[in-house]
Amino acid sequence: MPILCFLASLFCLVYFLVLLLYSGFTSVFYLIWPVMSVGFLLMGWLFRIRFWQHLPLIVRAGLLILCSICLIFFLGVEGMILKGSLQMPKDTQDYVIVLGAHVRSSGPSRALVLRLNKAYEYATEHPDTILIVSGGQGANEPCTESSAMKQYLMEQGLPAERIQEENQSTNTRENLTFSKQLIPEDASVGIISNGFHICRALHLAKALGYEDVSGIPAKSDLATQPTNLLREFFAVVKDFWLMPVTS
Repeated sequence: MPILCFLASLFCLVYFLVLLLYSGFTSVFYLIWPVMSVGFLLMGWLFRIRFWQHLPLIVRAGLLILCSICLIFFLGVEGMILKGSLQMPKDTQDYVIVLGAHVRSSGPSRALVLRLNKAYEYATEHPDTILIVSGGQGANEPCTESSAMKQYLMEQGLPAERIQEENQSTNTRENLTFSKQLIPEDASVGIISNGFHICRALHLAKALGYEDVSGIPAKSDLATQPTNLLREFFAVVKDFWLMPVTS
């Protein structure tokens, strides 16, 4: 067991360094990996000194049950997230919201490019669909996400009249809240984001009153996928708890 803990600790540390080299320090959440690395080292040390054997049997049994429940809950939520990444709408959507992501001085981030490529592909295959690019300007961004997204799509050849901008939002909930104001009540709506994000985006959309809404998952950046899936777990739990669908 100490060896497994050491290997897990090493993986977390190496992956953290890979993230920094691959995309830079673009999210505070990246720090969870060195924290987990230290946690696994501590756990390995406790196993090494046989700390657990000094605990009463009932305490050990309780900890084992608690850990099992947490693991099952985590896997269940991750299953929901992965299921969301597999769905596609059956019919053509009247409007498609493209959720924003980080924009660098050099242009859209890798995750955002994947969303925009999916949006261009969908718009090309469905010429009557209107795109809404959604995202404001963060403190570390050179422009609004929506303007960078629109510019990217226009450079690919998509006409400007097929792209509407929502440029005030700072998170997924605001993306959907402000974009809803641009959409007729009886319109069907698709939401484009990276696959790991679709489950939560659809839940928020339904909680905000979207009636005819579907997910359109884009590919995810493989190098950052472990971080995205782990971060999304906490985000899904928070949003499902704070914004239940009442209808």
